[in-house]
Amino acid sequence: MSDTVVIVYPTVMDGTVVRWYRSAKAAEYGTEMASASRNGVCVEMAPRAIAMAAYDVYDTLKANSRADVSGLATHRRTFKGPAVPVDPRTP
Repeated sequence: MSDTVVIVYPTVMDGTVVRWYRSAKAAEYGTEMASASRNGVCVEMAPRAIAMAAYDVYDTLKANSRADVSGLATHRRTFKGPAVPVDPRTP
């Protein structure tokens, strides 16, 4: 799971959405294996640990739609570009 990419997205309809990808390439093409928002969870053949994390995010965002789950992000999206690793030193 060390290649797993997690990106936290702000959206208009769902608020915060967290998506898990198998790799940076999968993130670039938008092929997630799990996603979670305050509205629900979608898991597509994800390892158990990721499925459980997705349900934890759902529970957190359901309780508080403004909860900060950005600490889960391993990468961020660029405009029409690849996923870029998050610098852990950047707040």
